[in-house]
Amino acid sequence: MRRTQTKILGACAIIAVVGQAVNSYAGVLEFTDKDDWIAAVGPFTTIDFTGFPNGTFITDQYSEVGAVFTDGNDSIHIAAVFENDGAGLDGNGDTEVAFLSPQAWLAADFPGDLQIDLYVGDQLLHSSVFIAGGAGNFAGIVSTDLFDRVILIDPSGPQVAIDDLHFGVPTPGAIWLLGLAALCPARRRRC
Repeated sequence: MRRTQTKILGACAIIAVVGQAVNSYAGVLEFTDKDDWIAAVGPFTTIDFTGFPNGTFITDQYSEVGAVFTDGNDSIHIAAVFENDGAGLDGNGDTEVAFLSPQAWLAADFPGDLQIDLYVGDQLLHSSVFIAGGAGNFAGIVSTDLFDRVILIDPSGPQVAIDDLHFGVPTPGAIWLLGLAALCPARRRRC
């Protein structure tokens, strides 16, 4: 029993050091602080939506980094509300992204509000709502269950807007950290 308590304590210490989740659910940690999310994840890819003229419809332009925008109506929008670099994605409703390989974490810089729905195929794994309003917001998720599709929605408006999109999957040697992340929130009071 002592060895189990030591392992759980160690897992909680690792999670405490790498980042503070705002909410935790069965297998999912949610973040609103970008530095905490970055500390909690491994390598990730960023799509900043620069390099295309205003109004360009985005579909498979990011397939080389493993993301395909399947709606067919998401377009580049150049505006000051996208604080990172002046360019972002206008969802013209919601935005659906299919990943060419399963992912473990996802985050977005965004103006307004954001709902992130994680899927494996057609099965909804988790739905998170980040109510922030205004420009310069961040929302991030780390999931112990890998997902291959996300739907991004602005629950308070007719269309979602994304400044930058970040996603990634752990290296094979780091997959055990996701298990620790899932274990710790359930045991937090004991830690």
